[in-house]
Amino acid sequence: MRNQAEIDTIVKDVQSRLDAKGKITGVELSVPPGGYVEDDTWLNIIVTPASNGVRAYQYVEALSEVEQELRDSGVDHVLLVPAMAD
Repeated sequence: MRNQAEIDTIVKDVQSRLDAKGKITGVELSVPPGGYVEDDTWLNIIVTPASNGVRAYQYVEALSEVEQELRDSGVDHVLLVPAMAD
């Protein structure tokens, strides 16, 4: 299990990477406040589009790339979960 400081650091890192991908893809994505769930060793981070009408298939590749970048940087067991914005 990760401590809160580690989770906060990972969530901020994910948001930074999503911001960078958004500049390329044109799809703004965000992690909502409290948008994560820990499940044993996995950290599931919820990702929502900033605009209505954006479907998960339009940004799932960006999520996959961010997950791979995290693994490459030594951050394992993080899953980005696409969700609809409220």
